[in-house]
Amino acid sequence: MLERLLQVEAPPVRILVAESDQIAGYAALTTDYSLWSGACYGHLDCLFVAKEYRGRGVGQILFLKVREEAHSAGCVRLEWQTPDWNRQATEFYRRNGAECLSKTRFVLQLDAG
Repeated sequence: MLERLLQVEAPPVRILVAESDQIAGYAALTTDYSLWSGACYGHLDCLFVAKEYRGRGVGQILFLKVREEAHSAGCVRLEWQTPDWNRQATEFYRRNGAECLSKTRFVLQLDAG
């Protein structure tokens, strides 16, 4: 499904991949529009680094590239979420200048049929 999605003329997601002799990590960026702020923003849907590549700067490079992509797409901010139990990710994002905003996340499963 992802392969088909990325082959459309204007894919709704940008995927950045870090590789060495194998995939070391990846990040996915989508964009949306906020009526509240009246501006486009980027959503970091996923930032993943394989365990054996953590602590080597792969996450830092991917994060910086996502920021650049969002900026070049005209986004005024970048948003994402991570589970509160993921302390390693939380510390990584704080070291990169992010601030944590408390929100309640709702999920409603929709019938695909």
